Amino acid sequence: MTNSSSAESTGTWRLIQPEQVLDMAINDVEFLTELIDLFVALAPEQMQDIRRAIDSNDAGLLAEVAHAYKGTVGNYTQTGPYPLLQSLENDGKSADLQASQSKFQTLEQEINALLTELETLKTEVNQSL
Repeated sequence: MTNSSSAESTGTWRLIQPEQVLDMAINDVEFLTELIDLFVALAPEQMQDIRRAIDSNDAGLLAEVAHAYKGTVGNYTQTGPYPLLQSLENDGKSADLQASQSKFQTLEQEINALLTELETLKTEVNQSL
């Protein structure tokens, strides 16, 4: 990977730690690319599931879909969107969805930031081949 340390020093990596993500992919660039592509492809559907649960005031569904997405996001980061998903899962478990819409709006921003960082990482590791 190129410029990892300089990217970190300029603040490019707010949500992920590239070395940990590479370790998850067993330092296999092709596998990492596939994982990131799959995550990017499924993100809109998973976000729609969360929005649908909130909009329909379905606490059980919110707990379920937030939990599932939290597990996926947790493969890449424990910050940013991860605690928001934990909070949305807790909202669903407690059947108190009053603040869920606001949390979802922040989650959208955090997921977009995560997607951007993952795409940047994918580009950097593929350029280093």
